[in-house]
Amino acid sequence: MSDLDGLAAELDQRARSIELIGDQLVHAAAIALWSSVAAEAFRASVDARHRDCTDAAGLLRSAARAVRDFAADAEVEKQRLRRLEAAAIDGVGRVISLVPGL
Repeated sequence: MSDLDGLAAELDQRARSIELIGDQLVHAAAIALWSSVAAEAFRASVDARHRDCTDAAGLLRSAARAVRDFAADAEVEKQRLRRLEAAAIDGVGRVISLVPGL
């Protein structure tokens, strides 16, 4: 399931990228020398966008966890199906060995 693991890693990386964007936005607003009522409103807006970035990153991380969980479940099911296949092949082989002329 390496494709799914790769997808989960990509989602985690994008979550971190979004967090960095939010952090850069806050940093840029913090160092701005602008001061007024409008500046305070702008900074409040920046804080809201930072929370949005944090929320989006959290959603991406949740999606990454879900993909990893799905990959693990799929691997378990794949192993179960392999065991069933091996048992079926073994059973057919036994039946064939009991039938004369096969």
